[in-house]
Amino acid sequence: MHGECFPLPKDNSVFQRNADDVAAIPLATPEPRRVRVTKGRQVVRDWHETAGAVQRVPTGGPYRLEVRGRSGRTERANGLLVGDLWVLAGQSNMDGCGKLEHLERPSSKVHCYYYTETWDIARDPLCWPFESVDPVHWPLEEKELAALRASDRKFRETGAGLGVRFGKEIVRATGVPIGLITCSHGGTSVEQWDPALKDQGGNSLYGSMLRRIRACGGGVKGVLWYQGESNANPETAPRYKERMKNLIAAIRADLNTPALPFVQVQIARYFVDETAFSPGPWNQMQQVQLELEDEVDNLATVAAIDAALSDIVHLDALSLRRLGARMAELALVLAYNKKAPKALRPGRVVFADTAQTQIDVQYENVRGNLGPAGNVRGFYIEDAAGDRVAVRAAKIQGRAVRIVLERAVGRGARVWYGRGLNPTTTLHDELFAAPVFGPAIL
Repeated sequence: MHGECFPLPKDNSVFQRNADDVAAIPLATPEPRRVRVTKGRQVVRDWHETAGAVQRVPTGGPYRLEVRGRSGRTERANGLLVGDLWVLAGQSNMDGCGKLEHLERPSSKVHCYYYTETWDIARDPLCWPFESVDPVHWPLEEKELAALRASDRKFRETGAGLGVRFGKEIVRATGVPIGLITCSHGGTSVEQWDPALKDQGGNSLYGSMLRRIRACGGGVKGVLWYQGESNANPETAPRYKERMKNLIAAIRADLNTPALPFVQVQIARYFVDETAFSPGPWNQMQQVQLELEDEVDNLATVAAIDAALSDIVHLDALSLRRLGARMAELALVLAYNKKAPKALRPGRVVFADTAQTQIDVQYENVRGNLGPAGNVRGFYIEDAAGDRVAVRAAKIQGRAVRIVLERAVGRGARVWYGRGLNPTTTLHDELFAAPVFGPAIL
């Protein structure tokens, strides 16, 4: 609040532009006030009287909003942007858990709506859930939070994420300022994001997300989603697809945007002993996330299997920066009319010879050329009896990978790419890593 007479928007706020490339900046008073909008020395909207909102402020900024009361006193809100808002939701890899090194440099055109309910320039760490006003983000009773928050601020060593790079890439490609709305929470399952809990408000993840979006004006350009590790188990992985479809449909309905762009990450790798943790549900989750792209409109999936880890499951800072750029590329396709395909993904899997000793895995959405030029690593083959068959060679042939086997496998054979928790995978095009898939049945 900037004054007792007329509360202004928070400094550094970002307002979602409309189809006319302008936004209304709300005023927290129904009474008419004299207002002016400037950008440096340039007058964008000269002094005029308005009530409720300053209309038709063009995309761009940063702007200064001046509001003059009846007494002649003037209040100011600084650093305002008009552009696009993107929601950052999911679990810890969306929080950003990379070590605080090799961080993406902040940009004056990329701001963040932090858990403190304040706007500021986006800089890692973006996610400080203990500081949220919503109890769903608290691990302790409210009376114990002060010490926890102070300790988190003093000793935090992780928090590198993908959001800053994402925003900068959109700005670079479009010139449109970006506001990031943090809504993620580490360790959460899709069940904890259940839209049926929205009436609990800040006591539920979905309710908290909706409240924060509405606090920022109620409209967003799209959603970035990175979650699934907590559902990679035999109990919940089989139901993940339907729950994600329900979640996406609910977000679109609650925001009254039926085709709201949704960019998700296929979960990466898990550096644990496979004898102690079965890889089956993990790979099942990765396959389900790939299938969602075919079954949900205006959804795109980016692979992260080539990412390096900073611990057993969290991506490191450099990998998260690269992932933010990849998500931005998909956002440009879904939300900014860029004429380009979605991310690299497998197509048909077929026998390449009558002896059934060679398999072609054809790829779609190839940007440039497939690589590496030499032997591709990452394919895993079983015959119909479930016996593994060794791969003698796997090489690029145009937009396919030709797999040469040590023996014939016959119909019913199964093909994976990236099977396991921490596989060796090398296939890529000029921008994206090839996603994990399987089994594909011949």
